[in-house]
Amino acid sequence: MGFFLSVLAGSAGLMCSVGLAAISAWLIARASQMPPVLDLAVAATSVRALGVGKAVFRYLNQIAAHRVALYGMANLRSNVYDSLADSPTDVVTSIRRGDLLARTGRDVDSVGDIVVRALQPAAVALVVSIFSVGIVGWLSPAIGVVVAGGLLISGLVGPYFAMRGARLAEKAQINDQADLAAQSLAMLESAEELRVSGRLASMEAAAASTETRIFANRDRAAKPAALAPVLDLLGMGITTALAIIIGTQQVAAGTLTPIELAVVVLTPLSAFEATQALAKAGVQLVVSSSAADRIFSLLDKADAPQDVPPRPADTEDRGLAAHDLVIGWPGGAEVAGPIDLEIQHGQSLAIVGPSGIGKTTLLYTLAGMLYPHSGHVRLDGREIAYLPRQEVSRSLTLTTEDAHLFESSVLENIRMARASVSEAEAQELLTRVGLGEWIAQLPHGVHTSLGSQAATVSGGERRRLLLARALAAPGEYLLIDEPGEHLDPETADSLIRDLLRSGHHQDPAKARTVVLVTHRLAPLDAADRIIMLSKESATAGTHEELAELVPEYRWSIRQEGNVYG
Repeated sequence: MGFFLSVLAGSAGLMCSVGLAAISAWLIARASQMPPVLDLAVAATSVRALGVGKAVFRYLNQIAAHRVALYGMANLRSNVYDSLADSPTDVVTSIRRGDLLARTGRDVDSVGDIVVRALQPAAVALVVSIFSVGIVGWLSPAIGVVVAGGLLISGLVGPYFAMRGARLAEKAQINDQADLAAQSLAMLESAEELRVSGRLASMEAAAASTETRIFANRDRAAKPAALAPVLDLLGMGITTALAIIIGTQQVAAGTLTPIELAVVVLTPLSAFEATQALAKAGVQLVVSSSAADRIFSLLDKADAPQDVPPRPADTEDRGLAAHDLVIGWPGGAEVAGPIDLEIQHGQSLAIVGPSGIGKTTLLYTLAGMLYPHSGHVRLDGREIAYLPRQEVSRSLTLTTEDAHLFESSVLENIRMARASVSEAEAQELLTRVGLGEWIAQLPHGVHTSLGSQAATVSGGERRRLLLARALAAPGEYLLIDEPGEHLDPETADSLIRDLLRSGHHQDPAKARTVVLVTHRLAPLDAADRIIMLSKESATAGTHEELAELVPEYRWSIRQEGNVYG
């Protein structure tokens, strides 16, 4: 309905232009004959009415068209976010962040623009062209045929070349623009790391090279696109010239009056105003279709059926358990396994091992974000792969190293986990993770804004803020990736011990079942169970058992300053 109203208003606005041209031509020609003034009164009033109507209908057209486009974009973006939120983790992580940002941002905007800049102008041009040909054809059928031919040249042939150029540009630039977005985002977010590693200059050179390719492809595609305005002017010029020639002959033959000649010659000039927008409409159609393809490929990937493990029978067991678990990313090699573990309510489990061995992959699998290559993961006796994502999220909270802090206050960032968190509760959580003194020094306390990308906090502060948010979540199970990252050893050990003892909290409502990944081994004497991953196997035991039985574990502890015999 909204689209129909926008076409109706747009057509009425341009028909006012055509009518204004026709009546003005009649008024000028008739006035040259010096008739009584009253013979011109209606025409003069119509000119003023059409002039006002043109502006009013264009305004209504903009409101209706943008309303349809903005609501459509909002719904599409929400659907994309919902699909990605319900999809397996590898769907998002397999796409570069800059490219993902482009698909959920610029591409959705491009799809929305198809209403305002492509479909609606095309529908308006069709209605107005029929109206214009009808006016001219009623006075002179021959000139009406000429006007129809000129409008076809301007409305079809010109946009064809514009679309051809746009298609060339879009095919060449779509990957380049995604590369540029990814490169730019990487430089913005990791400038310091790139500078320290000496890769910033090469990254800047790569971005400059991508921009050069974009400009070169744009220039190459501009040549066929430049034909569109030429053909539009050519069609209008030929139409006007033929209208004058045919109309003059008809006046001489007495089949057309001089006043009607003025009308059939000047009216087509306004009719071409509708077709002038079709070249840009064709370009927008190509751009929007490419953007839609990219969005649908993302949605198809998110909605594609996954290789879900066979569903075992539910049990009455409480806790988080894995049996014969083999982990790895979908389509990739097996990373580790088989792994057997069982964590009861209120217990804690630490996952350790060398970098790249699969600790984070195991954490994602236990959280139900990745399907296991084989084996099972049960949450309170039920296969986690078959549980609705919303139900898992209510029971289980996962905090990763790259979790996002929003450009809002400290309190609102903590409330992302639970909206009911009070100021006093937020203060207590911040103190618990070691940020009590820091928050006391902030100008507005928990209401202090973190700024864009949380650039005002250090790496250690950022990690502890994320932990405070995780502790605020209502879920019984707390899965954390590297809670001691960016902290000094003493602070990291104290924080990890506190997390591992969360199940023994005096308030049962605040007790947590904790699974955490860490490189720090010294504080793991507080863990109920530890799993040490290696290339060959996964070894489970307590801190003392692993220190006694596993040489690598004992050596790592010595490196941290705790010597075991």
